[in-house]
Amino acid sequence: MMKKIKPARHLLLTFCAVGVLAAADSVWAANAPIINCAQVSASTEGDADSTANNAVWSNPMLVGDAKEDDEACVALTVQSVYDLGDAPDSYGSLAASGGAQHEIIPGLKLGAAIDDEADGQPDPNAALEGTDDDGVNMPALTDGQALTLSVNVTNTTSKAASLVCWIDYNGDGLFATDGSESGAVAVPAGTNAAALEVVMPQVPATATADTKGSSYARCRLSTDTLTASTPKGLAVDGEVEDYKVTFVAKPKFDLALTKKPKMGQATTVKAGETVTYTIEVLNQGTVEAKGITVTDYIPTGMSLDPTDTNWTANGSTATTTIALLAAGDTTTVDIKLIVSDQAAAGSLTNAAEISAALDAAGAAATDTDSSADNNSANETGLVDDVTDNTGGDEDDHDISTITVAPTVDLELTKTLDKTTARRGDTVKYSLTVTNKGPDHATGVKVADVLPSSLVYVSDNGAGSFDTMTGVWTVDALNNGASKTLEITATVK
Repeated sequence: MMKKIKPARHLLLTFCAVGVLAAADSVWAANAPIINCAQVSASTEGDADSTANNAVWSNPMLVGDAKEDDEACVALTVQSVYDLGDAPDSYGSLAASGGAQHEIIPGLKLGAAIDDEADGQPDPNAALEGTDDDGVNMPALTDGQALTLSVNVTNTTSKAASLVCWIDYNGDGLFATDGSESGAVAVPAGTNAAALEVVMPQVPATATADTKGSSYARCRLSTDTLTASTPKGLAVDGEVEDYKVTFVAKPKFDLALTKKPKMGQATTVKAGETVTYTIEVLNQGTVEAKGITVTDYIPTGMSLDPTDTNWTANGSTATTTIALLAAGDTTTVDIKLIVSDQAAAGSLTNAAEISAALDAAGAAATDTDSSADNNSANETGLVDDVTDNTGGDEDDHDISTITVAPTVDLELTKTLDKTTARRGDTVKYSLTVTNKGPDHATGVKVADVLPSSLVYVSDNGAGSFDTMTGVWTVDALNNGASKTLEITATVK
C-alpha cells in the first residue's frame, strides 16, 4: 500500500523599514518616525482574503489593500536632542536668539561627555552645563600671549568635521566674525579622543583692561560648515561648549632709581670736601629683580672716596650690585665722592643708573619703560627724581647737582728795604698778596697796622690803604694774579 505524503506548506514573510537614512552617521530627521512593516509575500496554497506581496514599499502605510490581514506596520518616533550654549545670551545661547545649537549624534563630541538641553542656559559663569563642558582646559590668558588651545575631540563618523573656537578679547559681549577672535582646525573622520591644537590670534596687550579681567570663549564641533563667521546658529550635528575665561596683566619688570645728597649733607661744598649721596632703587614691577647693577658716573672734579668699599671704581665710573629686590620693595645704597682740590667753583652734576638686572628666572630682564645700560650720554631732558618714564630721561637713571663754592689760596709776603735805621730815617715796606687759585678772589683785604714808632709817609696807591685802621683793600684778585703795596714811613 502506497503511503500518502501531504504537501508541505511554505510561508514567506517580507519586512520593510523606512524612515532611517542609509548612513548611520548622517543627520536624523527631527522627530521622524521609523516605520517597520511586514507582509506575507508568498504562500504555496495562497490566501483566501489577501494578496501576497502586494505592498507598496515606497510607502508601507499604503499597502496593497488596507483590509488585507497579511500585512502589518509599526512606527517608532525618533526624538532629536540638541546641545546648546550657556554663555550670556549676547553671544547667542538661546534658540530664540539664533544661538549655537547642535543635534547630538553618536561619535561626534568635545571631551568625554555631552548632554542635551531643551534650550540654551545663559549664565554669567557659563557653568550651567556642568561637567560636560570638558573639551578644553582653558588657561588664564595673559596680555600679549601667543595662544594655542588644546581641545579633546572625537569624530568617529565617516565625515570630516570642523572645530572652531572663539574668545571675546575686547569684552564687547560678542564673538568677532572676522577671524580676529577665532581659530579653527579640521577634524578628520576616525578621530577618537585626540588632543587637537587650535591656534588662536595673539591675546591683545590691552585685553585685561578691555575685559576688566574676564570674558567668554566658545568652541563648536560639527560636520556642518563652520567658519569664523558662525559663532552661533543651527548646526546639523556635533557639540558646543562655552567657558568663562580670565585675563591677567603681563608680568611687569619695572625698576626705577633716584639719587640725592644724603640727609644732612650740605649741597654747597668746598674743594677737597667729601659729598655723600643716597641712591634709592625701587621695584615698581610685579616680579622680583635679581643681580641689579648700579653704575655711578663720576663727573670731572670728583673721585670715589677710597674708604667707600661698597663700590668698585673703574675709571670715571663706579659700580655696586643689589642681590635681590622683591616686587614693590625699595632699597638704598650710599656713595661717597671727594671734590677735587682743584675743582672750579660752580655746579657738579653726578648721575647714577641701573645698568643691568635679571628677572626671577635669572635671565636678562627687559624693563617696561627703561633700557638698562651704562651710557649716561643717551639720556636726554634730564629731570631729577623721576620714577616714571618722562621723555628721554628714563626712570632707571637720575642726577643730583651740588654747588662747589669758590676756593682761593691767598699768599702774603712782606719785605723791608733795610734791616737797620736811625731815628728820622725813611724805610719802605712792601706787601705782596698772590692768588694761587683755583678761583678768582674778591673782597680781598690785608691788615697792616704800623707800629707807633713809625710815622706813615705815603704808599704806591695799589688799592686803597687806610692809615687809621691799617687795612689795605685789594678787592678782586684773579687766579694767579698778585698785587703789591709799598708803604713809606719815618722812624721816630
